[in-house]
Amino acid sequence: MSEDQRTLSLEEWAGAQNLGLTLVFTDIVDSTRIGIRLGDTKWIEDLFKHFSMARMFALMYDCYVVKAIGDSLMMAFRRPSEAVQFGVSFATTTGVDYIGIRIGIHSGEVEIRENDIYGLNVNLASRVQHALPGEGILSTEPVKRDYERRLGTDSGVRFISRRVDLKSFGQETLYFVVTRELRQVRESHIQARSSLLPPVAK
Repeated sequence: MSEDQRTLSLEEWAGAQNLGLTLVFTDIVDSTRIGIRLGDTKWIEDLFKHFSMARMFALMYDCYVVKAIGDSLMMAFRRPSEAVQFGVSFATTTGVDYIGIRIGIHSGEVEIRENDIYGLNVNLASRVQHALPGEGILSTEPVKRDYERRLGTDSGVRFISRRVDLKSFGQETLYFVVTRELRQVRESHIQARSSLLPPVAK
């Protein structure tokens, strides 16, 4: 938890009840299989290491950790570019060698009530994260546009477009966030999980 969050509510941090924010949803790949394999004690211990890493990066990128939902996190950022930087950092260093994550990032107008965030843009951000079949980072157009405007197109981060069906929201053009480090660490996470988990029966 950031220094601000020790004293401020979400609305106080945001500065308004209705405003534009960038939302990030994270989710651990194969979490149920891992939990069954490790058992509650070890799995929960590793899960909290993972959450601690998220909060450490949250301090760096002006982020409010809204809530944990099982092994997932919902986070809010004032700037889309900082959400992307957070996503790349957290996906690269998850706190546990076998933990790989899906991250969905979307910016839009939301409403804050009772220290939580509501609105269709919350649903859309969640859909973006769930559109990932495995480990990776997926963002919407407003996020890509803000990142490239602030940091340029030669920062080492690439956005690869793909049309994706987001169920009730229909077809949307989304962007895979790609770096060389993310590719390398994805392979490392896969290898660590393969040594931990038994093969899936076909």
